[in-house]
Amino acid sequence: MNKTCFVIMGYGIKNNLNLDLTYEKIIKPCIKENQLIPFPLYKESSYNAYRCDEISGTISIDYKFVTCLNGADIVIADISTMNVNAIYELGARHALKPRTTILLCAKEKGKEFKFFDITYVPIIFYEHNGTFLMEDVIYQTKKQLNSFLDFAINNSTNVPDNPIYRALNENHVYDNSKSSDKTIYEMYKKARNLLDDNNFQDALVILDELYINDPSEENLLLLVLAKYKIAEKNNSCKELIECINFIKQNTDIENSTSEYLFGRLAAICLRVYNLSNDSDYYYFALKYYRIGACFCKKNLYCPRNYCALLLRIYEITEDKDIIKEYYYTAKHFAKLYLDINVNGKNSGSYDEHIYYTCNVADLKAIINDAYINAEEMVNRIQNDRDISKRQRSTIVGGINTLKKSIENINRYIENT
Repeated sequence: MNKTCFVIMGYGIKNNLNLDLTYEKIIKPCIKENQLIPFPLYKESSYNAYRCDEISGTISIDYKFVTCLNGADIVIADISTMNVNAIYELGARHALKPRTTILLCAKEKGKEFKFFDITYVPIIFYEHNGTFLMEDVIYQTKKQLNSFLDFAINNSTNVPDNPIYRALNENHVYDNSKSSDKTIYEMYKKARNLLDDNNFQDALVILDELYINDPSEENLLLLVLAKYKIAEKNNSCKELIECINFIKQNTDIENSTSEYLFGRLAAICLRVYNLSNDSDYYYFALKYYRIGACFCKKNLYCPRNYCALLLRIYEITEDKDIIKEYYYTAKHFAKLYLDINVNGKNSGSYDEHIYYTCNVADLKAIINDAYINAEEMVNRIQNDRDISKRQRSTIVGGINTLKKSIENINRYIENT
């Protein structure tokens, strides 16, 4: 039996976006390709439709929305305009159904709205130019949407895909019998302090318990940080690969939009490469940094590391054409990321601000082919008592590695 579908989105031109283009060029073709049918609000199918503005009849709009949101097997919501009605309807759907709600959002519009945190909700970001959609954007977005729809139609998982049911899931309820006498927040703060002091072993003990009681993505990333720092200290590729597998087993990596998740995964892959010289892990790290850079909103961590890692291609190949291609790609994207990221500087904690400042300096060094003020930057970080030992060693190590990479690749470029 065919699954039913309902679409949450505005119509016409809203906030300088032609929403009908998204509907007609992307959403509706995917609905048809997957043989989804409108939710049967009326007995006569000719009165039914996928989007509320298409539904005829005199019954109230509230009845239409609530009935369709509650009854449809699959709901597709485009929240590009962050219209209050669309957000309310999305919240209602999340409250009514634990899964099979698919989100889309115009990438440039998603960055404008900070009040609604959908970091951990599967969402398809796409490029919308306001009055037109590029053919390659239509193709790629349809491909992603079809993948999401195929999963929604054919997968029998009971795992919820929205934050309400994740929070209410009985496996996530805090169990006092399994915990220490400390609150979750106290455990979290203690673990963060231990990580900042490079005391990864003691942090791991707390984070294991914390993740059992509160399996959020943030706690997972902290747990993996402790695990992979211990593995790095042990020079153990096996333990690092176990960290990679742990992330993949406990997250929906294929549909994630979390820059932190991709950044952590890339960092571990890079550590495996550094230890083993296995070029596969160089390319894995490059891939995950690049994906994370697409969702970067704060400190330029993924963009900086993507560009810096491109410069290390000379470690992988001696092909001069490939080395030049990666070199110019790094410079191109360094300029691009600096141009489009204007929000990180003034947002977040002091730690975020320091990372942002250093990452901007690193990207400028890539563009200028030289880290002119590297020693000055290192001294500044070494003398900054307001940042942690871990942050200090991470930033200083990154500056020194980048300085070396810039010098080495420039020698290759000069000799071609």
